[in-house]
Amino acid sequence: MELPYRGSGDVFFNDNKYRCDLYYSEKLGGIVIKVNVKNEKIIGNFLELPIEISCLHGQLDSGFHFALLDLFRTSMQDLVSYGTSVYTFEAKHILCGFNKEEQIEPTFYKVEYVLSNIVEWGEMSIYEIGEKHELISKIDDVKNTVYKNSDFSITYLVRGSFLPFSNRDLLKESIKLEQFGVVEIEFNTERNLNSFDDVFMRLQRLVEIASLHKINVEKVYAYSKNIHYDIQERTIERAIEVYGRNIKEAKESDTKLGRSWHWITLTELINQNSFEKYFDKYEKLEPIIELFLEPFHSQGLSTRRMFLNIVQALETYHSRFVATTLKEFKDRVNDLIKALSGEHREKTKEFLLANSRGFITLESRVSDLLLANCQIHFDTGKINHEKFPSVIAHSRHYYTHYDENIKQKERILTEEELQIYNRALLKILEYYILLELGFSEDDTNIRGKLNERWGNISQELEILKLSREKQE
Repeated sequence: MELPYRGSGDVFFNDNKYRCDLYYSEKLGGIVIKVNVKNEKIIGNFLELPIEISCLHGQLDSGFHFALLDLFRTSMQDLVSYGTSVYTFEAKHILCGFNKEEQIEPTFYKVEYVLSNIVEWGEMSIYEIGEKHELISKIDDVKNTVYKNSDFSITYLVRGSFLPFSNRDLLKESIKLEQFGVVEIEFNTERNLNSFDDVFMRLQRLVEIASLHKINVEKVYAYSKNIHYDIQERTIERAIEVYGRNIKEAKESDTKLGRSWHWITLTELINQNSFEKYFDKYEKLEPIIELFLEPFHSQGLSTRRMFLNIVQALETYHSRFVATTLKEFKDRVNDLIKALSGEHREKTKEFLLANSRGFITLESRVSDLLLANCQIHFDTGKINHEKFPSVIAHSRHYYTHYDENIKQKERILTEEELQIYNRALLKILEYYILLELGFSEDDTNIRGKLNERWGNISQELEILKLSREKQE
């Protein structure tokens, strides 16, 4: 990444002042600073500056004040002829206009994250249609507090352009109006920026699950009680602009959320009290959600890697939320088959236990999730329901170890089949994530959403078969 040069100046560390050259881009998110140290000897001291620095304050010769956060040294170069060593650091964030003499890490009470093209998902607008079908701006702020606990609150709000307010503004050939969704996180006490980023990352993952799309952060603004303007005996808080990693200008691909009927909207999440349930269970859900979202974050992820991720997520979910030990699982199986009779009871027990003797097998875990307490039917395409867990388990073992003996003895999904059956597994996984978010097992609306989001596997396979027959 080639970053523009922003100027030279001074940085301060451990009561020492060093010359520096600053490079960063608001649009690309990269930040690099080169710190120049005069040497008393021919070769510079490798540890003159630490490899990692949590905060570095500075000022360019132009008068621009800044603070860099979470720096990591990438190189050190001795310029022997100049008697100087250059220490190059990459930084996670830069706080623009931050002017503090103390060399301490900045703290804030509120941070706003401006998101790309999320307004339609949020189902709120700063505009409305008047009685004569004219466009008017809403008087009240458009916002909704979606989560609050004893430490912090999260508010979703919408901001945007003002409507024209003078006749001169109406003479423009093109009048452009924009609105954008903002996530506002406010703590009861001032915290460092990483505390806000951690909360936002959790929320971002929930929005990405709901929209099936990677969310882009375009801008970030931080507020502190100690940073303000004093104008005519009035105190007005001043926003600190933040640039850096994961804060980028949206690409065209980032501004397309896809078809709205695929989404689980903000309103639906609020109605199910999903935000509170999500944050309460986040520690247990985190590894499952990371595996679920990796296909949306990683371009060019192979179907094999996606398959292994999804199966691992299903196994982790069952272990964390259903049964950890074999005893717990056997007790669960006995409860499930109580209401069944005779042959059906034994058949279901055999299906669920699936060779689980010394431990719970992957096949048993997939069988239990597929049965789903007999509340929902999951489409398994051309693979019989009873054989589906075995096929998934043996395919996982094969793609993990590439043992050809497995392939000779058992049915293994081909890479072409994985493209179809990965979505069948994602549908199962998302169903259970939504249950943890408060959606009901018998909610017909959410079942319809799952079908819209992941499709009908059997129908697609039949269409593919007919299409191929047509070519023969």
